[in-house]
Amino acid sequence: MAENTFIKATEKETSLEIKRYGYLLEFLVSADCVECHCSYTPTTTGGTPLTEIELQGFLAQFKITTGLIPEATAALLNAAASGRALTGLLLAHGEAMVPGNDGYIALAVNDDLEGEPPSDDDGGTVDLRHVQSFLNVEADDLVATIHLPGEGLAGMTIYGKVIPPQGGTPVKLLLGQNIRLSEDGATIYAEAMGRVYCRGNEISVEDLYVISGDVDFKVGNITFKGFVEVKGDVLDGFTIKATKGIKIHGNIGVCTIESGGDIFFSGMNGQGKAKIKCAGSLGANFIYETAIECSGNISVEVEVRNCQIRCLGAVYINKGGLAGGECIALAGIESGSIGNVSSLRTRVIAGVNYNDLEELNQLFNELKQLIADFSAAPKGETDPQQFAKNRTLITERIQEVRTRTYEICNPKINVRKNLYEGVNITLGMLSDNIREERKGPLSMIENTIDGGFRFLGMTALSFKAQAIEKTFIQAKLLEQHKD
Repeated sequence: MAENTFIKATEKETSLEIKRYGYLLEFLVSADCVECHCSYTPTTTGGTPLTEIELQGFLAQFKITTGLIPEATAALLNAAASGRALTGLLLAHGEAMVPGNDGYIALAVNDDLEGEPPSDDDGGTVDLRHVQSFLNVEADDLVATIHLPGEGLAGMTIYGKVIPPQGGTPVKLLLGQNIRLSEDGATIYAEAMGRVYCRGNEISVEDLYVISGDVDFKVGNITFKGFVEVKGDVLDGFTIKATKGIKIHGNIGVCTIESGGDIFFSGMNGQGKAKIKCAGSLGANFIYETAIECSGNISVEVEVRNCQIRCLGAVYINKGGLAGGECIALAGIESGSIGNVSSLRTRVIAGVNYNDLEELNQLFNELKQLIADFSAAPKGETDPQQFAKNRTLITERIQEVRTRTYEICNPKINVRKNLYEGVNITLGMLSDNIREERKGPLSMIENTIDGGFRFLGMTALSFKAQAIEKTFIQAKLLEQHKD
């Protein structure tokens, strides 16, 4: 190693003493040899004070050549000439070595809950339900960047020797599941959709998030790219969003539940404020006073009461009944009972796409407003031709929506026990109220021959209303042919 390179050999300060007739001079050198402090004590027995030539000789003797502070030298000589003592005077100062920064990992993903607006009951304040960070990624997303350790900066001792820089510590990275390191070793990518987990030096992407107890203020809201399983309940006011599915072993309160897959839970009492949005199928024991939007089938074991259901599959209530609220199901509805003895307002619609229904309502409102505006306008201020053109456009759009067809469409309702009086039934384009209670088991379809509803012995929803009605039409044609 070069002679001008400093090698640290001790952790202690070094004391260099000079005793002369007339004074005691001490140099105290720091362990890293970057600082030199001095103390000067004049004697009371006579002698001569420290001179500049003597000081320069002592510094040369001890090889203190770098970083001398002229003001400190002058102060030392002035004190000596005046016969005063000095203690702890910084006489020389080199350059301390600056160690390099340690290597580190910088995540490239943000918390999915950070950007969510506060809920209405928070009054714009900090959301106490935002407890955990959900660093969600898609496959091939950049997860993190690895930063190399810094080299550091060299220093210089008071002896004029270089203090070599000390580099930072590299990251000791452990790659967990669904993670890959790029060829350059500087970037980390996800190999699957999920949530980024960092545990010490390990980083991984996991698509299963399990909560061992309840979803409460300790857990907070959940937004997860994967499957969420809750072993307990979901308390009022919390939100769970998952891309692959949600399973809740307990009950759900006044909450918002959204899933890109299936949803299963024990029960839910939404108190008229809760929402479920499900891109798969939904299963539960009971559901009360909840707005539900489901792309697949809905299967409830016991009871559905006062819910607003929008379903693109079929709705099954296996043991109990459907009472109150509104239920729209494209692929049919089957329930133990529909309505109740107290004539709770209940509306069921089968064989209708709820998106089409909402679009039709909007178009009818547009048409109504168009006609009202034209009728209210003074003569001469409206163009009858433009009015007719706009009305035709809306009418054509209404017709286009009405003529849409869906393979799973099934305007059929099955009732195993009781169909109560007062229930409003819609099958396809036909609507009417049930005027007297009917006992099941029965199936309801539209009677395209005589009008109104056709009540039959119950068959499974897999036997579609269109196919059943077709047999009646064929029988009618045969009968007419015979006549």
